[in-house]
Amino acid sequence: MRLKAPVYIPLAGLKDFGRLVCALERAPMPAFALTVGGKQVLAAQLDIINGRPVIYTAEANVGSSQYLAYRVSHGIEEVMFADSVGNPTFVYSPILNVEKFPPALSKSARVEKGTGYTVIKLKDMASLAKVAAYKTIYEEAPLPLFLAKQHGGKATIIGTIMSVSENDSLSYFYYVLLPSEPSEPFLRYASQKPEQPTFCGSLDEHGYIYLKVIRLAAEHPLVKAYD
Repeated sequence: MRLKAPVYIPLAGLKDFGRLVCALERAPMPAFALTVGGKQVLAAQLDIINGRPVIYTAEANVGSSQYLAYRVSHGIEEVMFADSVGNPTFVYSPILNVEKFPPALSKSARVEKGTGYTVIKLKDMASLAKVAAYKTIYEEAPLPLFLAKQHGGKATIIGTIMSVSENDSLSYFYYVLLPSEPSEPFLRYASQKPEQPTFCGSLDEHGYIYLKVIRLAAEHPLVKAYD
């Protein structure tokens, strides 16, 4: 199979990247340190669409660091570089320094018209939370929620990516429109309580399922949301 150029999607910052690869994961995802467009970034692949890797990035001066350390405690979120995994209060993503890779991976693909996720607009946040949290039934990590501006910054959407089955060739982006952009990094959802999901800054309250919110630096290039 011919290797296709990936779609590189910048995140809002390093905290969002640390949250993506570390928060709520049973095993943190590895972070690849590489150069894209002349800038040093950390990168993590989360999906493949139409044969193209979908890779989320954050600018970072990694230097000689070996790990990305992450923790959230009492509403305070910390992300930093480390040379070892010595502090048990942190979760560590191993940094893999890429010296050279195939030319097809060295530049971001141009997203052609009609290319992207099949979008499904949901009625409320509770429906979106159910989609993102369904894997927790099997004691797996929940799906990340991606937050982005759409329509030239006039609308804020939040959504998650899921295929109906492992054999499905289509990937779907389930989303809702928000009246304003939340500042908190998590969404708290109660499957056994009659209350609506709420955004929050900590993971301290018991009896809830927590979903991580990942902010993009700009519009999601693979999502064309309905009004």
